[in-house]
Amino acid sequence: MSFGTRSLPPLGAPPVRSLLRSPKGLATALTVLLGVCAATRTLMLAAGLNRYEALGGAVDPEPSWRLFSMAMSLALLVMVPTAVVFIVWFHRVRVNAGVFAPELFRRGAGWAIGIWFVPFVGWTVLAHGIATRVWTASAPKPPRGVGASVSPVPVTAWSGAFGAAMLLSLASNRIGDKALTEAGLRDAVLVGMASDLVYAVAAGLAVVFVRRLSAMQSRA
Repeated sequence: MSFGTRSLPPLGAPPVRSLLRSPKGLATALTVLLGVCAATRTLMLAAGLNRYEALGGAVDPEPSWRLFSMAMSLALLVMVPTAVVFIVWFHRVRVNAGVFAPELFRRGAGWAIGIWFVPFVGWTVLAHGIATRVWTASAPKPPRGVGASVSPVPVTAWSGAFGAAMLLSLASNRIGDKALTEAGLRDAVLVGMASDLVYAVAAGLAVVFVRRLSAMQSRA
C-alpha cells in the first residue's frame, strides 16, 4: 500500500499567523479589574480627605486611621491581580503585533514581560515605547495618500497619567518620611490624595487604551 504526501502536515515551524490570539477575553477581565482599581482609589481619596481633617483636629483620628488603612489594603489587594492580568494581556498584544508588523520590533515579545521588573523606567518609558509600536502595528493601515493611521493618543494619555500618579505617590512618601510636624503630615496626605485621583484617572484611561487596542487586533 502506498501513501501520498498531500495529507501529511507541513514540516518545520507552524505558520506565523498561528501565533495570533484574540485579546478580547483578557480585555474584558481587565476592564472589570481596572474599574475596581478606580473605585478603590476613589475610596482612598475619600479616606485621605478624612485623614487630612483628622490631622487638623477636625475629626477623631483613630477611626480616620482605620478607614485609611482599610482603603489602602483594598487598593493593594486589587492591584496585584490587575497587574498580573495586564502583563498577560500586554504580552499577548505584543505577540500579535509581531505578526502584523515584525519590522517594528528589535527585541523579542518576552521583553513585554521583562520591562515590568524594571522599576519606574520599565513601567513608564519602556512600556510606552512598546505600547506605541504595538498600537502602530495593530492600527488599520490607511490607503496611500489618505494620511495618518489611528491616533496613538490613548497610549500617551494612559502612560502619562500612570507615570504622573507614581511620581506623586513617591513625593507623598518622601514628604511623609521627612515630616516632623502635623503640618508636614498633612502635606504628605494632600499629595497622596492627588496621587489617588490621578491613579483613578489613569485606570479609566487604561480601559480606553486596552479596549481600543484589543478591538483593533480582533478585527485584524
